[in-house]
Amino acid sequence: MANDSVVNDGEGTAYLKGRQVGQGTTNQMPDSCVDCTIKCEDLWSVAQMKNIGFEAESGRFIEDAMRRAKRTAGNYAQLFLADEGTDKAGRFYWPGLAAFAAKEVVAGMDLAMQFMSVQKPQAALGMARDSARVTFYYLAKGNLWVFLEVTTWHLFYRDYGKELFEHCKEKRDVGTYDPAVKKIIQGLPWASGPNNGLIEALRKKIVVFGAAEIMDGSALTEMNQCKLTPYLNNGFGLLAQYEASSAKGRPPLARSAAWQFLLHEQTLHLQKMVYDHKEFRDAIDMNDFGRLPVLRSLSGAKDPTVFFNASADVTPSIEETELKPYGLQTDDIKVTMDTGKLYDTTDRMGYVTKILNKYHYLMTSPRYRPYMIEQIRTIGGWKDA
Repeated sequence: MANDSVVNDGEGTAYLKGRQVGQGTTNQMPDSCVDCTIKCEDLWSVAQMKNIGFEAESGRFIEDAMRRAKRTAGNYAQLFLADEGTDKAGRFYWPGLAAFAAKEVVAGMDLAMQFMSVQKPQAALGMARDSARVTFYYLAKGNLWVFLEVTTWHLFYRDYGKELFEHCKEKRDVGTYDPAVKKIIQGLPWASGPNNGLIEALRKKIVVFGAAEIMDGSALTEMNQCKLTPYLNNGFGLLAQYEASSAKGRPPLARSAAWQFLLHEQTLHLQKMVYDHKEFRDAIDMNDFGRLPVLRSLSGAKDPTVFFNASADVTPSIEETELKPYGLQTDDIKVTMDTGKLYDTTDRMGYVTKILNKYHYLMTSPRYRPYMIEQIRTIGGWKDA
């Protein structure tokens, strides 16, 4: 690992990369070498640093939460796309789906920023501005940390292979990382507690009497230090079966693996990191109140929606130029949560099931898969946003 640093002064963090695991000197002895012992914990540290590097630029962890969110979507897409054209194509099915979901998070954060400014007439309501502030904060947190946690598992599997993954999977624990890497990840925004830098920056954007207090916790604690879960174990087991299967047997295995990863990220980590926080639930309730038919046109509130398109919304122009050539209409690539509460696990997983079913239908259709790959490639362009 390199000795350079990753620094983010805006959120009060300073990082130093890696420890030296061995050193040799040039000499004249034939076949001389220095033995280095690399443990599973070291390999997890390397994979984690590679993942963190996706959110860094010129050795500095990116401060702009919107740029980080775009990079998250772009790098999910690239993780899926890297296998295209190989015998492993499609194995990272969940990252392909996550690219679209993360793209919607970017749209949600952008909308929240509009409500915190004067771009929306509803911003005149103090409660609307405060709800937007809380929403932006927790969307940014959940988006970043699911990426830092789940993608590292995929990177390890890809870079070191399933045999070494099986050997090391139970050894992932941030508490046992290389000491320098542990310091890095524990210093990331939200890792050890509330992101006070972002809280203060958002507070300056709005002036609201009685604004909700953000009572946040440690992302690493909420995610149990990124340790293996039964859902992850199931997911990677199915992924290995996918790799060994025939083309005909792969689609159901891909869907089943993606479902296990969704159970992991949604019911375990996002539930604790985001949805269990009262202030975020209050923000969702505020949006849901605005979704009532009598208020919808006035409030600007929107139903939770995923578009399987690289854009945040599908305009008539997009429908004409991107969908119509494939025989698609907007409703064919759109999934909406019409009823229920996002913070209720059962309600949300019903919505997530609809999303996965639509994704699977589009991805396994010979007619529509080229459209989906095209959209994932477009999102992949955000990897260096």
